[in-house]
Amino acid sequence: MRDDLDFDEDFSYNDFDDEEEDDDFGMTFEEDLYLMIREKLRDTVQEFKPQYPMLKKLENAIGNFKVNAKNTDDSKFYPLAAKLLSEHIKPLTEESEEIEEIYNNMQTDIARFKNQRAHGHEGEFYLT
Repeated sequence: MRDDLDFDEDFSYNDFDDEEEDDDFGMTFEEDLYLMIREKLRDTVQEFKPQYPMLKKLENAIGNFKVNAKNTDDSKFYPLAAKLLSEHIKPLTEESEEIEEIYNNMQTDIARFKNQRAHGHEGEFYLT
């Protein structure tokens, strides 16, 4: 057991960098956020599809979604892709309350493209 405690060495706050970094394998904030949205959608569908068969339609819509925006940098491409994905699945909200709830929860994450410090949705029916 260690008896001595060197505060500067053991609890150095200099090692903690609160600045935003792109150390997620070179991903930009926008790319990371878009991939997180897609992951939440995928995980939510997989988790709740057995209980809510209408989620199969959402799964198909997500699987069929493609974006073609060549020569667009990440800061514009990923927010555009998220917006288009949102518009792509919006018609399904009229068919199912569950899909509508997922869609509404997804909007909270999409809003983070404009305000990076905003908190994304954390809840049961749109998994984190």
